[in-house]
Amino acid sequence: MTSFFSKKSLAIIALLEVSSFWGLCWVGYRQLHVFGMSGMAAGVSTSIVAAIVAGMLAWRALREGRWRDVPWPVLLLLMASSAISALGFTWGMVHGEVMRVMLLFYLMPVWTVILAHLILKEKANWAGWLGVGLGLLGAALMLYDPKLGAPWPASPAEWSGLAAGIGSGLLNVLVKQTPHMRSDSRAFFLSVGGVVLGLSWLPFEIGPHLPRADSAGWAVAVMLVMGCLLLFTNRMYQYGVRHLTSHQVVVILPFELVVGAMSSWLIAGEVLSVRAWVGGALILSAGVVSAWWSDGH
Repeated sequence: MTSFFSKKSLAIIALLEVSSFWGLCWVGYRQLHVFGMSGMAAGVSTSIVAAIVAGMLAWRALREGRWRDVPWPVLLLLMASSAISALGFTWGMVHGEVMRVMLLFYLMPVWTVILAHLILKEKANWAGWLGVGLGLLGAALMLYDPKLGAPWPASPAEWSGLAAGIGSGLLNVLVKQTPHMRSDSRAFFLSVGGVVLGLSWLPFEIGPHLPRADSAGWAVAVMLVMGCLLLFTNRMYQYGVRHLTSHQVVVILPFELVVGAMSSWLIAGEVLSVRAWVGGALILSAGVVSAWWSDGH
């Protein structure tokens, strides 16, 4: 009984919740889209709910003001990278193929290694750069289109998933620069970042941003549930990465792809080609190799 409730066991359970949420969240965001909301409006609405709840929970920590010790440029970049990661991922989920967007997002370890080298001056050894190479090779294999003759994302949704992975990679680097920032304060600012960027982008988004009148009640219910789950998942992620090594984290988080593959097949009828699966396997191996290097193996 004691071992089950150890910090490591609870951290594993926390990351399994994170993987399950991100593997299934596309269902909620697409449902908001069905209710008449644009993809960006669906994403920003849940960020607003998450920011309000996070602000209530972090009220004392925010009043203490320890977050002011974080340099403003770092805090703003932290908010922006979180917003790009979350909104890019959800927008891609609404408009694209679930698994292709997820796999492009999972290039995140590649960008983390590169950005850590450029920003933190961390020197990657052969394993780190091998992870970068494997990830880029996997992406090229998955995205290659004989008609286009180049391995580029085939739609705005896929570009959005790629951008989300870059944003998440930058977020990983910036979190390392704010180790003393309280997790509840960080969760608040990360949510606010999504609100600010989402509202700024709405004027450029085509389509209505409010749900249809006949679906408004259900839409609000989905927003509330998704917003609270988004915040809860953020806290679970912070807890998981704090008590597990990065190698363990990257081995557990790909469970999201299992959930995403099963849900997109059962609910949306989406099936990946063999070449896409091989490319996805290379992308996942890149994450494992990069994490193994970061743990000093």
